[in-house]
Amino acid sequence: MKQQQDRLQIEKHIVVDEHSVKSEYPVHWHNYFEIEIILSGKGIHVINDVEYPLGEYNVFFLTTTDFHYYKVDEETHLLNISFDEDAVDEKEIGFVFFSQTERAYCLEYEEYERIVKATELLAHECTIEGDCQRALMQYILKCILRKSTYPSGGSATETHYRGIKRAIAYMETHFREPITLNSLAAEAGYHPTYFSELFKKVTGETYINTLNKLRVGYARTLLANGFSVSDACFMSGFGSLSNFLTIFKKNCQMSPAEYRTRSMETGK
Repeated sequence: MKQQQDRLQIEKHIVVDEHSVKSEYPVHWHNYFEIEIILSGKGIHVINDVEYPLGEYNVFFLTTTDFHYYKVDEETHLLNISFDEDAVDEKEIGFVFFSQTERAYCLEYEEYERIVKATELLAHECTIEGDCQRALMQYILKCILRKSTYPSGGSATETHYRGIKRAIAYMETHFREPITLNSLAAEAGYHPTYFSELFKKVTGETYINTLNKLRVGYARTLLANGFSVSDACFMSGFGSLSNFLTIFKKNCQMSPAEYRTRSMETGK
């Protein structure tokens, strides 16, 4: 597996480029978000072991937790927008960071054309360091993700829900790093005790369970692609191997070693 760990250039929170894929591109992931707009070509885009048709009018949205690669039948040209959380306003965070957001879209011609033209304008703004980058980024996200859904806030107020969304956004982006209750509460803007109670009220589970699910999901993909148990443990953000073994087995009903063996045998 190719490990992609490069971050966006310092103070460049949005990067737009156009490139092509001529053959099968290896499995990889990024520490930033991507929007990939297919301009021409044909093939398959595999995201988290799910195959999606790849062709004109297809757009893909990738988060920091997604593994993906291409299997192309012919040379494929695409526009790529790479961005981090600082490129997105708070009101867009719910779309961008929730793992329930769809990954693949097949757009109507007019909607597709609007997104392509907006992306070309965004590329120009990035080149000249213009002040319309954020506005264009928001427009593109709205066009692509308007049909996406994410959990409702239940009986909590929208103000409270925004705080929890910020905390989830932080976890989605930084789960591979040490995360504490205090740091999450600070992101949400609440006292730690109140944050812990509110998080469970809004999401239906504790913050630590949410964090562990992110880490276990990432570890499963690493194991399935041949990484060792210890590598999967520490690359997924777990601080100790014993803790990883316990949490993994609780979530997957088998040990990491068993999961790795079964995945390698079945090719999944």
